[in-house]
Amino acid sequence: MSEEAIEQVAQVEAPMLETPAEVASGGSGNDFLNMIPEELRGHPSISPIKDVENLARSYVNAQRLIGADKIPLPANPTEEDLDRVYSRLGRPDSPDNYDIAADGNIVTEEVASSYKDIAHKLRLTPEQASGVLDYYKSVVENTGVANMQQVEQQREQSEAALRQEWGSNYDGIVQKAASTAQEFGNSEMFDLDLADGTKLGNNPEFIKAFAKIAEFRQSVTSEDTVSDSSQTSFMTRETAQAEADAIMKSPEYTDRRNYAARQKAVGRVQELMNYIHG
Repeated sequence: MSEEAIEQVAQVEAPMLETPAEVASGGSGNDFLNMIPEELRGHPSISPIKDVENLARSYVNAQRLIGADKIPLPANPTEEDLDRVYSRLGRPDSPDNYDIAADGNIVTEEVASSYKDIAHKLRLTPEQASGVLDYYKSVVENTGVANMQQVEQQREQSEAALRQEWGSNYDGIVQKAASTAQEFGNSEMFDLDLADGTKLGNNPEFIKAFAKIAEFRQSVTSEDTVSDSSQTSFMTRETAQAEADAIMKSPEYTDRRNYAARQKAVGRVQELMNYIHG
């Protein structure tokens, strides 16, 4: 046989070998599914796999899960199933096992007890329960600060408007108005919240109304001040001095942010001083 004939036979009989890259990509134009048994080709877990590389990666990931701590969840879990799952995730066995305590401010004993019951019912872990409570406390604290700032702003605006209207007579008129309001009402009246969140005692129209009442009573009785003499008529000067000293040390007297309460306290001290010094 000639060399030319031998070469032709070799070309016909030599198998077409695929490179490793061609095998990994599913073959040279061939579907890689042809490389696995027919009974496995239609399995749902095989259908997402497009080539040998995907198959290898799926196998490696499956091996990683072998021996790992897994928490199976039924398709239609019951309450008992959910309790078992969340207990393994860290939910305490009892509401009392949450580290939630009263802080003497926002969280009272009643709030702490109620919150632990709710947290357990919602299957929260201790970390989740503490995180939710911390967020709630921050919201309440920020709201309280905002309200205080609003009240202080209203007090300053009210004082500025009345000082402009009454000029140098401002302090005297306000003292008389506060004394009259106290006589006809009570101390709680000044702290009543209005619809806009401000205090009644800081409302300029409220102050002006009692200033007019005080002015009317003064014109009728011809007195320079409107005072409740019944509060001092049976006092000794020592008793009156003791009450005045106590008032001047009180928050109502020293805290300028609570406009109405301070004016009431100043008015009472003035009454006592008038009585002491005749």
